[in-house]
Amino acid sequence: MRPVNGKTTKSFNKPKTLHINEDIQKPVVYIGNLSYKRNDYGILKLFKPFGYVVKVNLIQDEKLDRSKGIAFVEMQTIKAAKDAVKGLNGTLVDGRTIKVSIAEDRIHPEHAIMKRPQVATSKNEIKAKIKKEKSTNSKEGLHHLFNHLRNK
Repeated sequence: MRPVNGKTTKSFNKPKTLHINEDIQKPVVYIGNLSYKRNDYGILKLFKPFGYVVKVNLIQDEKLDRSKGIAFVEMQTIKAAKDAVKGLNGTLVDGRTIKVSIAEDRIHPEHAIMKRPQVATSKNEIKAKIKKEKSTNSKEGLHHLFNHLRNK
């Protein structure tokens, strides 16, 4: 902090350091702190100078019928995504300082349970597994039902 007119203020002369992993797999960019009035086309115009924009996903608040101020932009190349992060992070857009970074792959805990690792098998093997699971589950269900009725 440095004093200005008898008051202390933060120094903003520090160089910005962006941590961009070299092993990025998807060229998807997160953009936050957007103006609620900014639409898909406005976001497209922001990112277009850095490369071809494949898709813009502006997150909407359905209750308020407006943007949540968050979007995900898919660029054509990883280089374009990195350039967009370097060029746009911390800039002033519509009177707000936007936050731009490479989007992280996150899976909601409820969805992680649903995903099972797929083993490459033939269609016949998959059908046989499904048939076996159905018969096992129905037999177990009937077994529990009869035991419950016997105990009454």
